Amino acid sequence: MSRLSFRSSSRSIGRPLLAVSVSALLSLTMFGAGWAQTAPDKDDDAALEEVIVSGMRVRQGGAQDVNHFRGEADAGRIPMPDTITPEGLMGDYDLMIPGQRACAAVLCLTGEAMPADLLAAPKDRLLVGLGFSSNVDAKTWKRAPLNLVAVVDKSGSMDGEPLDHVRASLRRIVRQLRPGDQISIVLYGDRSYRHLEPTRIDAAGRRKAEAAIDAIASEGSTNMEEGLRVGYDTAFASMPAFQGSTRVMLFTDEQPNVGAVDADSFMGMAQEASRRGVGLTTIGVGVQFDASLAAQVAGVRGGNLYFLRDEKDVETVFSAKLDTMVSELAFDVTLTVKPHPGYRISAVYGAPAEALKAAPDGATTLTVPTAFLSTNGGGLFVALAKAEDAAFLPEPALGPSDRLLDVKLAYVRASDGGAAGDTLTVAAAHGAPSEGLRLGRMLIDEFLVLRQATTLYHQASDEEGAYQALRKLDARLRADRDPRLSPERQLVGGLLSQTALLSGHASEAALGPGVLPGLWRVSRVGGTGDIDLRRGDRIEFGADADVVVHRRTGQGFEADEPETYRIQAGQVAFEDSKIVFDYRLSRPDGLVLTDRKSGVVLTLIREPKVS
Repeated sequence: MSRLSFRSSSRSIGRPLLAVSVSALLSLTMFGAGWAQTAPDKDDDAALEEVIVSGMRVRQGGAQDVNHFRGEADAGRIPMPDTITPEGLMGDYDLMIPGQRACAAVLCLTGEAMPADLLAAPKDRLLVGLGFSSNVDAKTWKRAPLNLVAVVDKSGSMDGEPLDHVRASLRRIVRQLRPGDQISIVLYGDRSYRHLEPTRIDAAGRRKAEAAIDAIASEGSTNMEEGLRVGYDTAFASMPAFQGSTRVMLFTDEQPNVGAVDADSFMGMAQEASRRGVGLTTIGVGVQFDASLAAQVAGVRGGNLYFLRDEKDVETVFSAKLDTMVSELAFDVTLTVKPHPGYRISAVYGAPAEALKAAPDGATTLTVPTAFLSTNGGGLFVALAKAEDAAFLPEPALGPSDRLLDVKLAYVRASDGGAAGDTLTVAAAHGAPSEGLRLGRMLIDEFLVLRQATTLYHQASDEEGAYQALRKLDARLRADRDPRLSPERQLVGGLLSQTALLSGHASEAALGPGVLPGLWRVSRVGGTGDIDLRRGDRIEFGADADVVVHRRTGQGFEADEPETYRIQAGQVAFEDSKIVFDYRLSRPDGLVLTDRKSGVVLTLIREPKVS
């Protein structure tokens, strides 16, 4: 076993592998790109949202993460602009807007305002966060018995890791099912059939379900429409004898290549099922995930959407979240918001454009199909700009108690179908914002810049513009020391590095996770120290945080055992070899590694991968 080591250093540990250490209350979240200041993408209209509650929390249905967007960035690609939504970006955060009054209903309004200060929307003056409180008690709440029909794509494109993630997800689901629940499994490839008939959960039923999960194997082509039809037929047939809620959960890489492939066919089934009381959760699996199509499937009453890149996502999505994922709290949640006469509504984050309608006197009405219970809370965010007829006038001088926004809520309780509602007047911004509003503003800022930068890159071929937009966002995120934003700093930093390389700013870029993976040739070993590498050796950084040294021999190359590397604060560390290098990018295909303690300087050039 070999690792990197310094020949003349006491840090040498024999001839290591590569010896370098690289180094309940409820709160509603409706985050769609509603009335953005730029024309919304057509695909954004499909991303209907979820609402989530606090004690318990409330979140709107629809896309619940941006794992696909993050996965593309991690792989060193610039994601497409239609693969990120505000609701998805905010889905992993608790953005509860605190209430100032006791709530005796399923949903009660909360609201708060702060200065907007958005990089990509400079004309917006104020941001209003709207949320929900609720009388649902997290300590005593229990979900209704669940009749779950899992519909699994087992076509050839799902072979390997995608189907492994599905099996792992289903095992986690079965562990969270309780006596009185029921599960069925439908498989589809070139044909569709019930792999596991409706099975009640007890000790024997759990074992039967786990055995059926283990037996799922990949084969055939994809006919999603037929698979969904068998799944819905199974749900409808099993409903009469089941006392509880019924839900279809679709696992797919969204690569329909047989039968009907138009979204209307899927939407038609999902909408009809929702009218009959059957919700749909779509789980996108693998790199072939088609975000826009899945978002349309999720954009009906009772619909929500998640994406699985890897085992970590499986754990995040299905770790003790099944109860809230399948628990609808309210339907047809409609809000009417009306600003102070000196302002106009310039954007609504939390509902797609088709859910928004202009109302009299400058008001806006929006409807979200479903509110779900959730472990994270959030809010609907409304951006306000100066009224068009006051563009050259001073902003209204509003005191702390002056009216800024009037809000009216109407909804249908999922429990009994009864109508309910609430009203709220949001006062002008004053004092420090709550944690939920402050964090929500930062994530909206991030969403707008990420959409702007990816649009500039893909649609305008403007690498420089994308780099400059990301550069400003990166600086703002790094100035905000909130530890919860660490994933966002990593995401934006990686994209900044990618666009820096593409726009001629390589020397200014940080080494993002999408830049390093690949094969690098040692073109020079310099400095004052000595290391057991020589010119022509190769270092291969994997996307999964493993690194391998390929040492040049007379017959080719001999590979060391892999070890773990990590990137942190301008350094690359080889964990097992216990060596830490400072780095800098010398050009799009060059990397310079410097070990301060030994004085070793390595110059690397990117190479094609060794066969």
